[in-house]
Amino acid sequence: MRDTLKLSLFLLVVAGVSGAGLSYVNDLTSPLIEKQILQNKIDSFKEVYPQADKVENESATWLKSPYDPALKEVNIVYRNGAPVGIIYAVETKGYSGPISSLVGFDISSLKITAIKVLSQRETPGLGAKAKESPFQDRYKNKNSAVPLEVTKTASTKEHQIQAITASTITSKAVTKGVNAAREHFTAHFAKGKQP
Repeated sequence: MRDTLKLSLFLLVVAGVSGAGLSYVNDLTSPLIEKQILQNKIDSFKEVYPQADKVENESATWLKSPYDPALKEVNIVYRNGAPVGIIYAVETKGYSGPISSLVGFDISSLKITAIKVLSQRETPGLGAKAKESPFQDRYKNKNSAVPLEVTKTASTKEHQIQAITASTITSKAVTKGVNAAREHFTAHFAKGKQP
């Protein structure tokens, strides 16, 4: 009984010291991790809308019910203090799980500036190609007024996006997110409706 009590007390002390140590390390690293996440987000914004001076998350203003649940954030791009573009964060369901993307729009031209797939769990060598430039570049300069559609063959119309070979589900999931952003952009930021 005495040995059991000693062992229990020893384990209690070890667990307490370990917990305190983990808490201390977490307090030290948490701000650094958050700073790195924010920097990655800013870098991604620059890829989607390179001419931005400042990007502000204004989701609270622009995401009011009812809206497409694929829309996660609405970020306004400013240059010289004036709004010039919109960057949406969207998330849709792909073949193997959620696909998170950024979709940029230019307010004056009403075109897609670029998209960037941030995260996905699609099949390597197939759907995972959604993160590569050859696929993402298919969305550049598309008109925001026309719904995009996925085609298995080479695009013959301006509003068509050629699917990744053997990854139509992934291609449609990315396009669904882009279309959700496009519809919100057209409804709220087309000429005459600017913020």
